[in-house]
Amino acid sequence: MKAFSVIAASASLTFGSALSLAPAWAGEPQQPASASSSLEQLNEEGASLYAARDYRRAIEKFIQAYAIEPDPNLLFNIARCYEELGEVDAAVEKYEAFLKTPGADTRGQRRARESLAALREARAGASSAAAASPNAAVAEPVPAQPAPSEAPTSQLVPWLTLGGSALFAAVGTTFYLLGASDHDDVTSTRGFDDGATVSEMTHREADDLVSSGDTKKLLGGISFGLAGALAATYVVLLVTQDDESPPERQPGPSIGLSLTPARGGAALLLQGSM
Repeated sequence: MKAFSVIAASASLTFGSALSLAPAWAGEPQQPASASSSLEQLNEEGASLYAARDYRRAIEKFIQAYAIEPDPNLLFNIARCYEELGEVDAAVEKYEAFLKTPGADTRGQRRARESLAALREARAGASSAAAASPNAAVAEPVPAQPAPSEAPTSQLVPWLTLGGSALFAAVGTTFYLLGASDHDDVTSTRGFDDGATVSEMTHREADDLVSSGDTKKLLGGISFGLAGALAATYVVLLVTQDDESPPERQPGPSIGLSLTPARGGAALLLQGSM
């Protein structure tokens, strides 16, 4: 049975490390030349369509290839396409079938388990939200609150800006660490930069990981830039608010009348200040 490599989640990029491949089907029964050629062509067409994000047509090619030769790794490729299309149930079914079939790619098994955990968690969250929605429909109406004055809203803007800066900093850190992890998966693979050693990773898988790591690190850098811009905006808003504080009210003019004793009677005295 011919073993196909599982497809990765991102587009490939040229990777210059020396990675050699082990024979995929040495010592196994050979298929007729016409069937083998058709099988290879279908698998290659499916991989090309996946790279072009035409997942529906890629599924068709992988299913046709699986009909000729039921290689378990083709189930992984089909599941990956369904996952990209957002068809959770179909993706879960194919991942489970892939894991149950003997001869599945070991690296693909690890990725399949990770994807299954994420898909099941997302499906459980969607079910919980759907179950909670009827209760929200019969909830008591919330009494209208008076509109807040403009002064408190303007005071919240700097703090919202600071919160956004912290959020982008956290997102940037997360993406950068994920990108570094993808690169580490490549450099830590047995046979990296050693042409005499058979590598466990295919050249395409290595290219995919490098491309994925570069993209994640780029997103991390952009997030760090946004975090710095928001932090600078926060400082400017604080300084501007201090400059715009209302001046102390100055006393206005005052006028008063008073009765003052005088010789032979009293006098009416007018007093005032400006």
